[in-house]
Amino acid sequence: MQAIEFNSHLEHGQIAVPKTLHLVEGQPVRVLILLDEVAGKKTSQAGDARNVLERTAGAWQGEHLVREPQGEYEQRLDLE
Repeated sequence: MQAIEFNSHLEHGQIAVPKTLHLVEGQPVRVLILLDEVAGKKTSQAGDARNVLERTAGAWQGEHLVREPQGEYEQRLDLE
């Protein structure tokens, strides 16, 4: 077994493997994921806030949402 180390980022649930590794298509590999603990603490909260819309967009799986009638607009007095 050969061990290869490289740094990557998780994006959309995928980890990019550098093409410079010259792996053969379909070649079986064993993957071990080690989280960078120092970087993970700094970016996890920022990443959650930044990607919350990307992670939740289209996630509703219940009944179709219906917007109820909003009623009449408030009639305000004219400014003098």
